[in-house]
Amino acid sequence: MRPLSWLLMAGLILAVPVYASTAELLWTSGFPLVCLLLLVVALTIYSRKLQRSNALLLSEQQTLQHFLQQSDDVIAILNNERQAVYLNPQLSDKLADIKQLPLFLDRQCTQLLLPKLELEQNWQGEAWLKASDGASIPLSLAITRQQQDKQSYLLIGRDISKWQLLQQQTEHGSMRDQQTGLQSQALLTEHLQTCIDFSNEHQPRFALLLLKFSKLLTSQSDKPAESLHNLLQPLSEQLKLMTNNSYILGRCGIDIFAVIVPPHLCNQRQPEINLNRLGYQLLSLTDRIPTANNKKTFQTTVGISIYPADGKSPAELMLAAQNALQYAARMGHNGLQFADISIQQRAPEYLALETELQKALLQGEFDVYYQPRVSIASNRVIGYEALLRWHSPKRGTLMPQHFISVADDTGLSVQLDKLVFKKCCDQLQYWQQTGMNRGRISLNVAIESFRQSDFVEQLVKQLTNSGINADQFELELHEDILLQADSSTEKKLLQLTTLGFHLTLDNFGTGVSSLSALQHFPLHGLKIAPAFVKDMEHNEQQRNITASLIRLASYLQLDVIASCIENEMQAYLLHVMGCDILQGHMFSKALPAAEIPALLARENKLLRKEVG
Repeated sequence: MRPLSWLLMAGLILAVPVYASTAELLWTSGFPLVCLLLLVVALTIYSRKLQRSNALLLSEQQTLQHFLQQSDDVIAILNNERQAVYLNPQLSDKLADIKQLPLFLDRQCTQLLLPKLELEQNWQGEAWLKASDGASIPLSLAITRQQQDKQSYLLIGRDISKWQLLQQQTEHGSMRDQQTGLQSQALLTEHLQTCIDFSNEHQPRFALLLLKFSKLLTSQSDKPAESLHNLLQPLSEQLKLMTNNSYILGRCGIDIFAVIVPPHLCNQRQPEINLNRLGYQLLSLTDRIPTANNKKTFQTTVGISIYPADGKSPAELMLAAQNALQYAARMGHNGLQFADISIQQRAPEYLALETELQKALLQGEFDVYYQPRVSIASNRVIGYEALLRWHSPKRGTLMPQHFISVADDTGLSVQLDKLVFKKCCDQLQYWQQTGMNRGRISLNVAIESFRQSDFVEQLVKQLTNSGINADQFELELHEDILLQADSSTEKKLLQLTTLGFHLTLDNFGTGVSSLSALQHFPLHGLKIAPAFVKDMEHNEQQRNITASLIRLASYLQLDVIASCIENEMQAYLLHVMGCDILQGHMFSKALPAAEIPALLARENKLLRKEVG
């Protein structure tokens, strides 16, 4: 027993008065004595747990500190004013003032990087660190705004001086191809190995693209040597113009060029899409070369391999790209092929969909459908959720799940959100004039839309133009908007609520941070995730969780909406649990605005029957 426990025990013994009767003593002091003994035991157990927890935390902190100190990468933590609060030795040793982090976007150290982070959640690319000795150190840098407090930044970078030195050393040397000035195959192999050495968990991929010009030797002249000389130089110059200076360009055959996309430039959200774009740019390379009589008597093909999926050595990556190149050649003129067939299938479809989406916006192929929300208590429609539909001449009518991810990746979701809001304002204006208005219209807000600096201003502008009040709209916010909240997020939410918008947390219950969001942000309601509704009539655990979520919302005085209701049992269970606002195919699918009057007419007819 610890000293604290002994002290408490001694106090108990001394505090017991002397009584003549043992029975009286037990009766008067026994119960308090037991309580205090239990308290002593509880305090002892808690003290031991706390000591173990502190020891474990100290060990974890020491491990983390050791990792940060020993890491080859440069690591920094910045506060919200973008001042350094921590620099690991690999970084602090290079600086005179550890509070300031002189990072620049250019080698000449004229354009500062850190001011760009105010509106950026993530940034990745090349930057230059101005060291205390005046040297400019090139870094492959990744910057992330922390998700917890939104008041700090994490910077992880790698010194790529050796990488760039290798590039400089080969600018003019014997290892360069004499006809094109590009790097030779031997040097390309060295660069591939350097890329392998530089890849890590933050930058795990890089790519090799091979570009082949078939029939090159006979395309311009009856003299092969003369034809080759005439074409290779302009091709290499056009290749330099079309590619980023950070790419590695080389020649690895009589009619084959190579492009290496290094790790720090090949780890975007969807690298295969960007590689596909680059590949098709390379396919158009020959269109830029003037030929005799403007005739194209040769074809261009591209083969792409990606580390580490397609190979873990320079030889394996080269072989994979060559095999893809051969397959592309069999496809015919201007063929492109990834070594990985699954990527080959995804990327072109993605790009085609992206192009079609852009055209669809210009040609007005989008429409808004309205799915009714029903109050079980009144058995009436009390609002709608606005759902986008794309009437594609090629693909038919598509729901958002078929194209919204492409829109999010390309920034088109911002334009789509503006389009939906305008259409809803116009529709509300008509319904108010015709007496068919039935409560709020709910709108899904894309994360990228909310992040726009003029998001609130654009909403206000549209409301003013349409003469509609903000309290006619409910904005459904994705959890990630609140997860990545900063001072501007809170400001926007306050502005929206002040204007009259009804704010709802969408897909509630699936994220661990949803509960904290309910406490910290001015929300009016929550929408239960469909996963909790599906098959709830057959799953007791699911019912218990859903009931708990509804009780929590009721305690916090929040409205609760449940969607994807498919049958009467689901509706009944949710109603019993306290969720009154429901939507789903059981009541009605999403309808074009022209069909809403007929829906309301059927509702009125049913209500008259019930009254009668």
